Amino acid sequence: MNVLILGAGQVGRTVLQSLAADINMDVTVVDTDQHALAEIRAMHSCSTVAGHASSPDVLREAGIEDCDAIVAVTASDEVNLVACQVALTLHDTPMRIARVRNLDYLGENHVKLFSAGGIPVDEPISPELTVVNHLKDLVEYQGAVYIAEFADAEVVMTCTRMLAGSDLIGLKPNQFATASGNRAQLVGLLRDNKMVNSLRDAKIAVDDLAFILGQKNAMHELSRDLSGIIKPYRQVVIGGGGQIGMRLAKDVHELSPRRNIKIIEADPARAEQLAGELESSMDLTVLSGDASSEDFLRANDVNDSDLYCAVTNNDLVNVVSSLTAKRLNVKTVFTLVQHVHYLESLVQAGIEIPISPQQTTANIIQRLFREKTLSVFRHLALFNLDLFELKVQGNAETSRVVGQQPSQMKLPKGTHLLCLVRGADQENSAGQTEIFPFHANPDVRLEEGDRAIFITESSDATTKAEQLFRAKAFKLF
Repeated sequence: MNVLILGAGQVGRTVLQSLAADINMDVTVVDTDQHALAEIRAMHSCSTVAGHASSPDVLREAGIEDCDAIVAVTASDEVNLVACQVALTLHDTPMRIARVRNLDYLGENHVKLFSAGGIPVDEPISPELTVVNHLKDLVEYQGAVYIAEFADAEVVMTCTRMLAGSDLIGLKPNQFATASGNRAQLVGLLRDNKMVNSLRDAKIAVDDLAFILGQKNAMHELSRDLSGIIKPYRQVVIGGGGQIGMRLAKDVHELSPRRNIKIIEADPARAEQLAGELESSMDLTVLSGDASSEDFLRANDVNDSDLYCAVTNNDLVNVVSSLTAKRLNVKTVFTLVQHVHYLESLVQAGIEIPISPQQTTANIIQRLFREKTLSVFRHLALFNLDLFELKVQGNAETSRVVGQQPSQMKLPKGTHLLCLVRGADQENSAGQTEIFPFHANPDVRLEEGDRAIFITESSDATTKAEQLFRAKAFKLF
């Protein structure tokens, strides 16, 4: 597959890293910054072209005539949108993905902009909205580090850290279903950043990351209760009153209007604007000040909050204010960071849930490229793991996996087949969707329409697992 990435910034580099690992991807990067392109060539085996991303001549030089997809992720919405228009009008490029930062383009009043006959973008992606939705999920599924929906949103998986107060500590995974009231299944454990291979012999331990799968309506409560967290978020502080902070405040309020919310905004004019827009509609206080100042945080009782979300557009302010919040005994802290390579260091420093807009955007793009076989995809950057769903396609003649037990399948090295979800495709399937963890159901055989949920330890393993599940061409002669 030939792909053009327009933009060599943080988003473009993260997308490149996720695609370049696939040997089937031939990637070219376009940017005006020669230094950034030189850094990319030193790190990845890909082509680069210097020039303006929306220029027809530059795009032609980059090979758009033979291109299967363009991913326009420059810092300019207008450049991204024009590039998609050039790609369609002059070259009929099959797939066109654009990053859109200005939320005015994506408002309900402008839904027709990207419909048939409008701006030719198959998938407008807003890193800001993606981050807000991710943060909202983390608030809704309290205790989770990651959240993913599977089987067309029939079931939800939470990756939940096991705290010392959890009733699950010391239990074996096959005892989990009973402990959860048969509302969820434990399908995997991550311990010391490594997957536990033999769940049958394991016991759940403090600090394990448990992959828990259950019906959507049950997982909200289970995520918090099973992790060992005692009380729900009632006092929420948001550091940063930009687009992300404002939308997050609205979403957190909608989830539970009883929450008390504070927003800290450094710009007095912006703080006054937020107060005028929000304070009359929710239990909210807007504070004008420096979120990275410990004295300011103490003076405004941040130490009494249950949750602190650092979402300014400054990584340094976010990191410092998050570390300060942890020092003030705030139980849970979410931290927005623009630089993906900061993530591991932040966790080691005590920030347990850093959020990367670039990584969440790259996850969406990766799924779009593979949507014919791979319906859900999450790269868990903190652990360098891929979490994804593959649909079992074909029959015994056209499929390599239909009718087989997991032990009979030749899975790539570093591949962990967690479970099957069955029945999600049935009409009126409420109550009929079944979850089969493989540690508890080793004899289950794969059937057409099943959803298989995997974790892999490398992009190469992800690609090979995907190829294994593709239906073979049927031979007529």
